Amino acid sequence: MIVNMLRNCSRMHYDAETYSKLDRPWDSVVRFIKVTLPEMGWSSGDKEETIMDVGCGPGRLTRHFILPCFPSLKKIIAIDAVPGMIEQAKKLHPHPKVEYIVGNFEESSLLNQWKGKLTKFISIQCFNRMKDQKSAFKTVHDLLQPKGEAAFLFLLHNGYYEGIMKIVKDPKWKSYFKFNVEDSIPTSQLKNYSSLHFKNMVKDIGFSVRYCQETQNVTTFPTDEDYIEFYYSVCPLAPFIPKDKVQEFKKDLLNYTSKQNGRNSDGTPVDKTTTLEMILQKA
Repeated sequence: MIVNMLRNCSRMHYDAETYSKLDRPWDSVVRFIKVTLPEMGWSSGDKEETIMDVGCGPGRLTRHFILPCFPSLKKIIAIDAVPGMIEQAKKLHPHPKVEYIVGNFEESSLLNQWKGKLTKFISIQCFNRMKDQKSAFKTVHDLLQPKGEAAFLFLLHNGYYEGIMKIVKDPKWKSYFKFNVEDSIPTSQLKNYSSLHFKNMVKDIGFSVRYCQETQNVTTFPTDEDYIEFYYSVCPLAPFIPKDKVQEFKKDLLNYTSKQNGRNSDGTPVDKTTTLEMILQKA
């Protein structure tokens, strides 16, 4: 699933318990961790690794996918800004080499204890949600040891967000949202950023780009219910919907999102996402 999105927008909603039940890594994420990273040498060598995973969500990806990548692991510092996500991670996916921490990555003072100490940094489906992306990449640079590397996979564009921007204009619903909904939409979606935007950004900070790939991904959900329950669990509009209107809102959100993302020939809903994959190295 669209897992591990860091919760740093001014308007956020994450139902951690529902999300953790529906959270399954999408094929694109599994391929990046299990194929691309090993091909780039992330699973080789006997150097003791100290890793930070930012936007760890309920911990499934950290514990069962990222951790096995490192045969000489010392520690993973797994951070998420939503306390409920860390609660789920500690309960469902504990490991003695994983330290789950509640924290906002953009409050860099919280990270000073790890400055210059990380051998690797990884963040899956989260950096698109940073308010100041360049500052966030600079923080990563500061946290890494010389020659340390950072891996990112995050969303550039998705039909779900187009659905969000349309439903807030629907006369049936727009009166419920007394805030700037665009604050909850990734900047890459609003400004139609491509991989070039981020390559230039990280090079300006001082990273060398070892790998950069913009990919188109189509993921099938088994049912409409699974599809909309997952997205409602992370929908920034959800807290503003009265309880007696929730089911109606879910139905409309499904319709708006399906118009953007489409369906398979058998009618099952799909998610269409453009993602950016990058592996960077500090000098």
